[in-house]
Amino acid sequence: MHPQKQRQGLLLTLAAILTGATIFAGVGIYVALKSVEKPRSSSDTSDTSISPLDSQVPVETTAPSTIENRTEIIPAPYSKNKPAKNLGGVNWEGKNLQGMNLSQVNLGGANLKNTDLNGVDLSGANLSGANLSHANLRNANLNNADLRGANLGNANLQNANLNAAKLDGANLTGTVMP
Repeated sequence: MHPQKQRQGLLLTLAAILTGATIFAGVGIYVALKSVEKPRSSSDTSDTSISPLDSQVPVETTAPSTIENRTEIIPAPYSKNKPAKNLGGVNWEGKNLQGMNLSQVNLGGANLKNTDLNGVDLSGANLSGANLSHANLRNANLNNADLRGANLGNANLQNANLNAAKLDGANLTGTVMP
């Protein structure tokens, strides 16, 4: 056999082996990661505790499973540009958060659909892009809160403090206002 053709044959064989090994490794990693995931069922909405979070923790994407003793989230000293706690994208759908202090907390993009936030302090909180549809925000303090682009469809905002709240682009369809 000609040496150049032999070299080409070896290169093709090597390329095929490396491609197969890469695909095999990728499938193995995918299977390993999928086996670690634990999907949450929709029946987990009866849980009631929230663990305190460290302000240095990266963005939380799921809510703690239960809310025990109404743990209060107390922010670090006020920062005009950045809330002390980052709970952006958290899923608290259907939770009862009454009595919580969430002032200055970043809840941007959070799912708070059907959540009871009656009387909750959300002053200065970032709720931009959050889903607050059908949420109970009655008597909530939303003073200086950022609700730009939030979904407040059919939410209850009776007696809520909306002084200096930013509502640009928010969905207010069916919302009960003060």
